Amino acid sequence: VIFSHPVYQSHINALSKLVILSSVVHQFCFSIFSSLPFSIGQVQDAGLIFLSAMSTTIARSMLEGQDASDEELVSEIVSTTIVLLGLATACLGAVLVVMGKFRLADAVAYLPLPVVGGYLAFIGYFCLEAGVALCISHPIMKPSDWSYLFDDKSLLLATPGLVAGIFLT
Repeated sequence: VIFSHPVYQSHINALSKLVILSSVVHQFCFSIFSSLPFSIGQVQDAGLIFLSAMSTTIARSMLEGQDASDEELVSEIVSTTIVLLGLATACLGAVLVVMGKFRLADAVAYLPLPVVGGYLAFIGYFCLEAGVALCISHPIMKPSDWSYLFDDKSLLLATPGLVAGIFLT
């Protein structure tokens, strides 16, 4: 989901392992350093939206006017993306720690309810989009990409996932 741009496909195995490793490190740090002994933490799907958008934007901006088949360029894109996602995540973590220390989390209560509802609806749409993309093995990056479902094979591949999603909600 994070590395959905086609330029990452040649490195997707290593990138997937890196995501799993970072999830393990996150869980370990959360369990060890949490002030609540009963707390359980996990990586949330909401953050994946931003990581995916960032990795896609990095790939698109670095590919402008370049040859996507150039393996050196692809390696530069992957390296840059990994470093920038790590830095952005660390900065967000620092901001959250500061918000927690100064008890600023109550500021979220001042957000209008439609803003929160819209954000949550987008997360749901993103999860649906990512799930269908995984089922049909085609990235769905824009609304016109939903036309893949008009193909009989793609519709057949997506049907079990869609039925399971409807059943589980």
